[in-house]
Amino acid sequence: MLDHVSVFSKSGVVLWQKSMAKLKPVVGGSSKGMNVVDALISNTLLEEKGGSDRSAEIDSYMLRWTLANELELVFVVIYQKLIPLLYIEDLLEGMKAQFVKLFAAEIKAMNASTYPLPFDEPFEKCLRKAQRKALDVKKEVASKRSLVTPPSPNRRKGQPTPDEDDVGEGEGDDDEAAAGGEQAEFKNMMSARAALAERAASGGGGKRRPKKTSSKEGTGGDGDEGGKNGKKVKKMTQWHDGTAKKLTKKQKEALNRSAKDFDGNEDDAQLAEYQAKFLPEAGEVAEWEEEEPDLEDEDEEDEDDEGGEGGEAKGWFGKSAVGSFLKDSLDSATGNKVLTAEELAPVLDAMRQQLISKNVASEIALNITETVKATLVGQKLASFTRVKTMVTQALKSAVMRVLTPKKSTDILHEIISNRRSGKPYTIVFVGINGVGKSTSLAKVCYYLKQHNIKVMIAACDTFRSGAVEQLRSHARCLDVPLFEKGYLKDPGEVAKAAIDEGTANGFDVVLVDTAGRMQNNDKLMRELAKLVQINDPNLLLFVGEALVGNDGIDQLLMFNKALQTYIPRAQAHEVDGIVLTKFDTIDDKVGGLRARVGSG
Repeated sequence: MLDHVSVFSKSGVVLWQKSMAKLKPVVGGSSKGMNVVDALISNTLLEEKGGSDRSAEIDSYMLRWTLANELELVFVVIYQKLIPLLYIEDLLEGMKAQFVKLFAAEIKAMNASTYPLPFDEPFEKCLRKAQRKALDVKKEVASKRSLVTPPSPNRRKGQPTPDEDDVGEGEGDDDEAAAGGEQAEFKNMMSARAALAERAASGGGGKRRPKKTSSKEGTGGDGDEGGKNGKKVKKMTQWHDGTAKKLTKKQKEALNRSAKDFDGNEDDAQLAEYQAKFLPEAGEVAEWEEEEPDLEDEDEEDEDDEGGEGGEAKGWFGKSAVGSFLKDSLDSATGNKVLTAEELAPVLDAMRQQLISKNVASEIALNITETVKATLVGQKLASFTRVKTMVTQALKSAVMRVLTPKKSTDILHEIISNRRSGKPYTIVFVGINGVGKSTSLAKVCYYLKQHNIKVMIAACDTFRSGAVEQLRSHARCLDVPLFEKGYLKDPGEVAKAAIDEGTANGFDVVLVDTAGRMQNNDKLMRELAKLVQINDPNLLLFVGEALVGNDGIDQLLMFNKALQTYIPRAQAHEVDGIVLTKFDTIDDKVGGLRARVGSG
């Protein structure tokens, strides 16, 4: 069922690995041709991705991992994602516990001659134990489902179910439960037959509805008298709005609440009830009259109790509050304090709230928090260092790893190096409507022209009215040529013709402008995928607004998903970079940038 298991250090040393099946190289994406484990390290572990469940999907594989921070180790399990395995989490925890227990000394000594470590037999034991546990849980769930008896359709209203009849009779085996269910079902059937027979004997009609009686049949003014047949009729509503008749003297006295004479019996009864509830009985001393014990006596009693329960007298570093404080302070001073999840919880929760307030998506904020927690749990706190300081440092490291690009961002160097290919360096701008693709393209064009790069603009937005005219205005201001074929043309073919024109005329760069499209427009997303597949641009830039917040993550993910879906895996081309516009509108709430980079 498993394809590969590996244990390696964060420095890159493989301590142990075992393959049950040959792993296929990654087919598409930025990790094309790489080993699956290498792709996991470069795209997920180094960028602090994976979330709280520590899992990732690469092609047809599901990868799960856990960390042993005290030894800087990573445990990875790889299997087919179409086969759900319920024991993976238990297997990883068991592997980590056994590996640390057996080889902690060798790892700390960094004795490379002992690698790979002999972990085959302990791994098999951990695997069998995890599989047995998962099977037992599965059997337990199945047995609970089989014991549930569905209600009988013949059960009359108010009649107890078989489960209710069995309450208080003790627990028997499965055969007795099945026999009891059959017997209850038989009783239900017989009671239903008896009810039908009773109905048939009484005429088969059941109860008839009484005829409606008109209010005119009542004789009393208040509606208390019966009708012609002695049946009670509905009382007439009395409206006190001045339209009704005048009240009688008797009715006025009934409504006059202030004229009643209270003899105080109710107040006396209530006072007696409160006295019995709150005041002490005869001979009993009230709590507020008891003498308060001295604090020294309480401390002595507590120490006696602790010594009696635990069998040991508590010293300076016992379980008391003072002892715990002194021990934690000493461990912090000497650098021996090990961070736990309970100590990190309040600081991590405050960090998550701070990230959300800075416009980071709640899911991304939770993933960052869990990543920092997984990184710190088990590590030793440095001397005279607070937990908050450790969390802040881990957060900075995680953000720096995410924001550090995987490929060179020196576009000028890339363009000059591409001249030897004989083709222009192609940059395609994509995004939704109105985010500023054409304006961003003009800014990039100006930057390149300032560095003596020969640029041509391709107008591939053949859908929006005025798009070609807008680019023509930019091209005239920048003094660069514009390649366009008007409207209602295939954007992919227009871009291909523009690249051919640039190749023929010796242009260094072709900037391709595309139509804005919503991420859920299937037709336009297919059109964009076709343009990318035909022309295979050197750089694919996603243009998005900085102020949209969490919706920008959905936009980026949907664009990437469309490119992965509609382009063959061998030619897959994902978004290479992000251009954020309108950045001056968000003040210090720059979390959207971290969220988009982390999700891309």
